[in-house]
Amino acid sequence: MQHTGRPAVPRSFGLGLHRLELALDGAALVAVVVELVREADAAAAGALPVVLLVVAAAAARRRLPTVAAVAAVVASGLTLLVPDAAVAVWVVAQVCLFSLALRGPRSSTLRLGGTHAALLYVGTVLTLGAAPLDPLALLMPVWTAAVVAAGLFLRTNADYVSALEEQHRSQEERRRSEVRHRVDEERLRIARDLHDSVAHTVSAVAIHAGAAERHLTTSPERARAALQQVRASARAVVEELQAVLVVLRSPDDLPVPAGPVPGLDSLADLVEAARATGMDVHLTADHGVGETDVGTEGAGTEGGIDVAVGLAAFRIVQESLTNARKHGAGPVTVTTSRTTRELRIEVTNPVGAQRASASPAGFGVVGMRERAASVRGTLETIEASGVFTVRAVLPARTHDASKTQEEA
Repeated sequence: MQHTGRPAVPRSFGLGLHRLELALDGAALVAVVVELVREADAAAAGALPVVLLVVAAAAARRRLPTVAAVAAVVASGLTLLVPDAAVAVWVVAQVCLFSLALRGPRSSTLRLGGTHAALLYVGTVLTLGAAPLDPLALLMPVWTAAVVAAGLFLRTNADYVSALEEQHRSQEERRRSEVRHRVDEERLRIARDLHDSVAHTVSAVAIHAGAAERHLTTSPERARAALQQVRASARAVVEELQAVLVVLRSPDDLPVPAGPVPGLDSLADLVEAARATGMDVHLTADHGVGETDVGTEGAGTEGGIDVAVGLAAFRIVQESLTNARKHGAGPVTVTTSRTTRELRIEVTNPVGAQRASASPAGFGVVGMRERAASVRGTLETIEASGVFTVRAVLPARTHDASKTQEEA
């Protein structure tokens, strides 16, 4: 931070504090004007240099609070020699001490405040003729102490608020940085998963291409069907490669069942792995489809569901179970259902008191939303009546299946 040579003013000073200082400016101006008028009438010009000194100190008190306070205390001391303007000088000096308490070093504020309090006591006794134990004489040091204490209190309060604001900004920046880090990790995870999915589809392309080559002369119809599957698989690969460029994502806590690419068929194994950790998980899978879906399975699909979609569904359920294990407080219900067009996933579990009092949005939810978006699906989370629900709707296929059946 560049140093400008000016005293640091607490960032949290608001309009109310500036209005207070303006009010003090007005009080100082009234005291000086009244004193100047009085001196003009009484022709007591001897006090004019002292008044001018304290006025200059008041004018510089915001930019040079320490210097202004020293000058004001010196002017208060001079009133012992020139007592005609004592009251006006004391008022302006108190204003300068207040500004010093707001802006200057605390040690200087205490020293100068103590010095001024002593000068006011002596001045009241010598200048105004009060007795040493007169209430007026005793009140003058208290006046200075109150001014200094008020300024220091406002200064401390402003520093505290400023520190809280800075802490909040730091926490927000740390959270944003952690979110970015988690998102980058999860995107890399998705990239690896989609790599496996694409490799699976390319293998199927090679198989169908070999079949087409074998039947090219002996069975043209079978060769044509194989080539259609090749084209459909190639289109699916292009779609999945595009998804790689859009998505890429975080490690999950629950173990992953063995296999090349986890999908819907791996959900049962995932649930068993969760149960092995002590969780109470109930799985309901309704994957029945209509007649129109028969025969639509091809390369790059799992029971009519794109491999990438099945993988996304698996990861969403996996992350939901991980969240339930960390924050849940009861049995977990996993429900999956599908039609010819879409796959629906719902995971519900009661939440514990710690989770209920915490922020509902976490890194796992961010990951699940990106996972759903990677296959053009949607995901929402609901927390109501002590139950946390994850609902995802994913398309059965990420590309237009009708186009893959067109004749060349």
